[in-house]
Amino acid sequence: MTENRRLPRGPQATRPSPEETIRKRTSADLQNGWLGRHGNLLLTDDRLVFLPTILDTALGAKRRQIRLDELREVERMPLSPDGMIPGGKRPRMILHTDAVGYEFMVGDMDAWIDALEVVYERRARRGQSYRPLFRREGSTTALFDDDFEPDDSEGSLR
Repeated sequence: MTENRRLPRGPQATRPSPEETIRKRTSADLQNGWLGRHGNLLLTDDRLVFLPTILDTALGAKRRQIRLDELREVERMPLSPDGMIPGGKRPRMILHTDAVGYEFMVGDMDAWIDALEVVYERRARRGQSYRPLFRREGSTTALFDDDFEPDDSEGSLR
């Protein structure tokens, strides 16, 4: 687990190109110490990209990227949906690299972690076997629930 939460200095990350498939996109807050940046978090087959809002960009926020090969650990904080963070902090997803732990607050955190797991499974089928450690307990989504049976009467996809 990376203790450093200070975002690295460096150039702006590139926006996703038309050739990149965006697998998931939602609004997100990226913490940098006490300062939170607002924007959109995007997941592609090779990286995560944070695009700050126009206002946050005007205030000095940068586009950030995390290459999926650089991700060492995906941590849900608190580990369980029933847990609480001391001090009343909002639940967050911490993406650990060797250099820094990126703290993201997203409304659908367990769905984000599920999406990351699915992308790593797709990468494994393409021969990219690296997979980070996933730390969480009691997932609240049915995507990886072995007991989940879709209701065919609703026209669910198989």
